[in-house]
Amino acid sequence: MRYRFVVALSLISLAAACQDDRPLKSGLVTAPSKPALTMSTLPSDASTVCVASVRQRDQLLAKPQGGAGPTNIAALDAVIDDVCQ
Repeated sequence: MRYRFVVALSLISLAAACQDDRPLKSGLVTAPSKPALTMSTLPSDASTVCVASVRQRDQLLAKPQGGAGPTNIAALDAVIDDVCQ
């Protein structure tokens, strides 16, 4: 009886370990999900926070990447998604 319990418990733990916690991304890996806003594609009625965030992101993308570059760009992308709607 103990042997069956141990085998069942180990099979359950193996099945739980094989599950993927991260959801799969849909769409193409190389294509962006939506077009990125740039200074040339901003609407004329965009807020000043939106314009400043897009300008700062464009400047970071123009410079060679440093140590904190991708983190700053991801943060600016999140701000742009929230503010520029």
